[in-house]
Amino acid sequence: MGRGFFFLAALFFALANLTAACGASDGPKKTSPQAPSGPDASKIPGAWLTANGSYEVLLEWESGPQTGINNAAKINTTPRSDFATLPLQKITVTPWMTVHGHGSGNVQPIVEPLLFLGSGVYRVSNIFFVMSGPWDLKISLTDGTTSDTVVIPVEVPSA
Repeated sequence: MGRGFFFLAALFFALANLTAACGASDGPKKTSPQAPSGPDASKIPGAWLTANGSYEVLLEWESGPQTGINNAAKINTTPRSDFATLPLQKITVTPWMTVHGHGSGNVQPIVEPLLFLGSGVYRVSNIFFVMSGPWDLKISLTDGTTSDTVVIPVEVPSA
């Protein structure tokens, strides 16, 4: 075996590794249906980018999602544009079951800041799902100059 064989073998392995690295994926990027997409759409693993790209929103369940109980979750918001700021003046969370065209009736989720004011971390309680199936959590964020939304799909299992 000559040097040509070893050169070709080394070239083959180098190209194979380069191809594997370029095609590698960290899995799907979580973005809302209306959010921008692309390789940089979400910088926080598991976070959802808002429709205008102003914020990333990470949702972590404390209890739930389940039917028939008041579920709770933590929302971590991170500004991603020059115009987005903390603290947020208003956050609204609306559970919505798109396939049936309804929400959770008169039950309104309660949003409270956690840690210190301006940290971007909030607790949402009183999230009520009236039935199992596919739900959306519609989250609206408003600061002094920017309003943005994110829709996070939630699968509520059967009891």
